[in-house]
Amino acid sequence: MKFVIKDHLEMIPDILSVIDKMTKDEDKLMRFDTVSTVGYLCTVFHQHDNLRSYIHSFLLPAIIKALSDPAEQVVMRSQMVLTYIISKGVINNKTVEEIVCPALILAANSTDDLHVQNNIVTLVGKIVLKVCNNVLCKTVLPFLINKSHSDCIYVRLAALLSFPELGHALNIEHKTKVLLPRYVEMCNDRVGTIRKTCADIIAPLSACCNDALRRESITDAAGRLLSDSCKFVRQTALENLGPLITTYATPAVTSLVTTRTYILMMVSNFTDDLHYITMKCQTSQEYFKATELLMDREKPWSNETTMKNDNKFWVADYNVKTESEELYSTFAYWREPICDTKSSFSFENDCDDKESEVERLQSMIPNKLWYVPMNNNSNLNCTDMKKSEFEVKPIVEGNGDSKPSTAELNDNYLVVPALLLDNYADMAGAFDDSDLASQCACMLPAVLVTIGPAHWPLLRHTYYVLASHRSWKVRRKAASYIHKLAIYIGEEATSRDLLPIFESLVLDLDEVRSGAIDNFAAFLRMLSPSVRSDLAPMLCRFLKTDYEWNWRFRQNFCEQLAESLHLFTPLDMYHHIHEVCLSLLMDRISSVRQSALSLVPELLVVLNKNLGLKRLMVNELVTQFGRADSWSRRQMFAQICSYILNYGDRCLSAVDFSNELLPCLLNLGSDRVPNVRLMVAKTLYSQIVNNPIFMDLQNPQHHVLTETLTRLRRDEDRDVRYFADSNRGGFGISAN
Repeated sequence: MKFVIKDHLEMIPDILSVIDKMTKDEDKLMRFDTVSTVGYLCTVFHQHDNLRSYIHSFLLPAIIKALSDPAEQVVMRSQMVLTYIISKGVINNKTVEEIVCPALILAANSTDDLHVQNNIVTLVGKIVLKVCNNVLCKTVLPFLINKSHSDCIYVRLAALLSFPELGHALNIEHKTKVLLPRYVEMCNDRVGTIRKTCADIIAPLSACCNDALRRESITDAAGRLLSDSCKFVRQTALENLGPLITTYATPAVTSLVTTRTYILMMVSNFTDDLHYITMKCQTSQEYFKATELLMDREKPWSNETTMKNDNKFWVADYNVKTESEELYSTFAYWREPICDTKSSFSFENDCDDKESEVERLQSMIPNKLWYVPMNNNSNLNCTDMKKSEFEVKPIVEGNGDSKPSTAELNDNYLVVPALLLDNYADMAGAFDDSDLASQCACMLPAVLVTIGPAHWPLLRHTYYVLASHRSWKVRRKAASYIHKLAIYIGEEATSRDLLPIFESLVLDLDEVRSGAIDNFAAFLRMLSPSVRSDLAPMLCRFLKTDYEWNWRFRQNFCEQLAESLHLFTPLDMYHHIHEVCLSLLMDRISSVRQSALSLVPELLVVLNKNLGLKRLMVNELVTQFGRADSWSRRQMFAQICSYILNYGDRCLSAVDFSNELLPCLLNLGSDRVPNVRLMVAKTLYSQIVNNPIFMDLQNPQHHVLTETLTRLRRDEDRDVRYFADSNRGGFGISAN
């Protein structure tokens, strides 16, 4: 259409005249389609400077007029069109303040149609961030507060959902005197849906408040919601408790920013001196978009972040389940399909019933319980802990005039109210609600960042309970960030508190173990050398999986092991770890073997500190692979040699390689299996031929090397001849 309009500019007045008649048509479907057409014409006219005047003189008034149409469909379409052209920047902020906003408020006040009022209130809430402070305080704020008193639940709900935007845009005075008092009142609304929505928006509302308002009004509202008579309100309040706690951090872990399209987003807001960022909840929607707790300290989103789902305020919903989560049963996940998993299970509080139930399950599936029992009394409720162990004691002045030091203040001051922390700790013990425990597990690193590492004892037992939860999904989440907790709480606390949990997680289901192994190297770095040496014998446990086809677990273990080999001593390497490496090199899955190849050079680099053990390791490579009966292992030996040569002298010097590995490699040049000869040819022509040390006439292996190269170039297999072709790689090796 834009090309038609461009070529027929003289017809625009006639077109607008026809549109004007169509907006007054008796048929509501005609008026409905006309409003849609007007919205499209706005975007077309906006692209031509000489046509933009028609937008303010005709098109926009037509859309605003449609807001008062007697047909509900036309009103809703006009609201959608108005939202669209505002988001596209067709009309500027001044037009929104002077024309659109007053027209919307007038339309809402002049109709008794509750659906129309609801939609207009929603639209006004979306344009809050586009109006100036004067219009906001004098026009928009009174309108939304007034609608929050409406008898219609949907109108009150629409007004309530605009409170986070209002909190972000209003000054402290209006937030203190108008917005927050009304929010606290709505937390006591007679309708449970309103109170549930109050719980949904409490985190973003807290993020736009200062510390004083947060500790008074927000904490009071949170306490009411957490003790609400309605189960769903309490559930929602608990689900948003983690994000709420993070807003108490100093400097703030989370804050609100406005995107380019005027969408309000809660984001992480760390300074450079803090090491960690809040955890991302895997089952939440995009409202609470906290970045993952990483060591590289990703920068928070800028104010020009462009997000999807324009014109929508994103509300947290932590009950979203992905398709992959539904593949397994949270209640009972069996690794071996031996018994009838459809049987009913009872988890009452009676101890005898529990013991008999466990005995029955053990008889059906030996050693296949759904969780690994912890050795730290993790089945106790957090409320059973000693008060002195759970609460931070306030600072008490002594008899003298001395004042507590800054360090003492920092160590004893807890920025989060005890009420919120108590309720958060109780979430972990919700064995009958795995979704709630899952939310607790998701947010624990962020909560720890908020209260600081000095208060780790407050969350220690909570983490114990999560790591031993009956749901494997909760245990997997707890295992996935154990390394981040270790980095944050330090070496001593890691060895004392987290190492026993890690050892238990290693014995868990593959799904849980994969979470622990994903960042195994980072966790090891936070352990002392002596503790790492004690941990070395247990590495062989990672080789055993519930099913052999779960090869990606072993491949991931290879990658993590390659990053952590330098953390062990040569004795640990030879006595424990080298056997693990050899087993991975002999794995039935090719991808695992390829990943394990990088372990050999790293292993030899560490063994440089003990040449005797290094020589034993090289001899074992020759025995286990170079002279193996299996042709795949002999082929693997040629690949091992290639990887060792890639590392250069820091792994194995050329002289040592020529004396210890090259003879066996050259011997494989006449192997009966073409695949072995092919790999030998690739290794020789990519790593050996260009090295002057190997091609030196003084080299004892020079004669055999030359004969092997010649024989490979004349091999009966075409692929072997291809890789042995000296001209293919540009190597000038004479046949003589």
